[in-house]
Order: sequence, then C-alpha cells, then structure tokens
Amino acid sequence: MTIPSPTYYTTAELARAAQVTRRTVMHYAELGLLTPDQVTASGRALYGPYALRLLRDLIDLRALGFTLEEARDAVTLRRATHDISGVYHRNWTRADIPIDDARLQALQVKLRTVHDAYERQADNLARFDRWLTKRFTGGQLPTPAGDADPDEPAPA
Repeated sequence: MTIPSPTYYTTAELARAAQVTRRTVMHYAELGLLTPDQVTASGRALYGPYALRLLRDLIDLRALGFTLEEARDAVTLRRATHDISGVYHRNWTRADIPIDDARLQALQVKLRTVHDAYERQADNLARFDRWLTKRFTGGQLPTPAGDADPDEPAPA
C-alpha cells in the first residue's frame, strides 16, 4: 500500500522524509539553501513535495564535496527552471537565473569533474559493493557478464 505524500511538510516531517535531523533542515533554511513554500500565520514553515527533492539534492551535493555556495547555486538553478511541484519549465530564460555567468561556469566545471570521476569509478564501486555485500551480509549477488572476480576488491 502506498502512503500518499503530504501536500506540505513541516520541518520535522521534511527532515524525517529525507532521513536527516530537523536541525539540518533548519540550518539549510537559515542559510537560504532551502526556503519554505508557505509560512503559516503562526510562523510555521511548510515545505511542498518538491522541497524534499531539493533537500536530497543538497545532501547529495554536500556528500559529493560541493561547497555550500556551490550547492546553493545548484538548487537556485533547479528552482529557476522548475515550478514548485518540480515540473520543468521549457520556457525559462537566462534572466530567470539569478546567478552570474562566472559562478554558473564554475558550477558546470565542478559537475563535470564529479560526473567524470563517477563514470571512471562506477564499475569499481559496483564491484566493491557486491564484494562487501557478499562478505558482510552473506548475500549472493549475480555477477554481470564481463565483470572481474567479485571475490576480489576493486583496485584502488
């Protein structure tokens, strides 16, 4: 049975859905990295479903080594090109993006660097994951054709 997602999340609900602490959500909000979609008359921040995607993006980007400023630019870019529900705007223009060209170019360089590194390491990461799964959980994972021996860890 699928549980329907709420129309709006409180700070605590958003944190729970993203598997982070409430303080993390509040910290990102204080830094302007995450903005509520609504604020109640009593001042309670409410976040729409797309905020969960943005929060997960922030968490992932930080885990990948992006600075807070780079993560802010990535989220700002996503917000400028998508509506509040996460639907891509096909008619956005450069004027919709409040980031200067130098920062956008720096963000693109960082994204390509991380993407290229992931592509170079994807097979090794998958192989090492299978090896760890087998060793620590006893799981028997299928080995795709062409892979090296899954009993050996991936070379560094």
